[in-house]
Amino acid sequence: MNALREELSRALESLSAPRHPALRRSLREDALYATDLPAAAPEAVPLFLRTVREKGWTAAERNGWIDLDQVPETPPAGWKPGKPGPETACCLSLLRRRKPAGNGDPEETGRVIRKLIKAGEENGENWEAVCAGLHREWAVRLRTGRGIPPVPEAFFTAEGQPEPEDPAAGRPKERSGGKC
Repeated sequence: MNALREELSRALESLSAPRHPALRRSLREDALYATDLPAAAPEAVPLFLRTVREKGWTAAERNGWIDLDQVPETPPAGWKPGKPGPETACCLSLLRRRKPAGNGDPEETGRVIRKLIKAGEENGENWEAVCAGLHREWAVRLRTGRGIPPVPEAFFTAEGQPEPEDPAAGRPKERSGGKC
């Protein structure tokens, strides 16, 4: 469990509730997590919101759920990306070879970081698909003269995760099929 999820889990566990509220990855692009606390213990919602907001989270109630968001500048402790593959290598290559668009749009950077955190939490099952989507999106942005969001490389090569390797050369791969 990564440190962000752990912090929210502890905040939920500290509440009195008839049943333990669910905490899951948010289905929304503008939030990392969501909890059904309003359904599990509506009386505990104000205390929970105050607690998480004091810890830097943004929270919004929608349709019986509370969407929670906090975009870290570095990967949270305990989080790892999925198994690196060719699409991960392409994203890294684009980040390294292309100058990001200044500070970029913080919302766009946050959207990408959220996607990566969520995909990493899925035990890597969706990792390469997410990276493939980013690769396509970033290639279009670069072809149309727009920069790519300044996403820290650490989200693609988090501690303990090797970079994708080119088996023939024994070094990090920069391209996948010549498409990067």
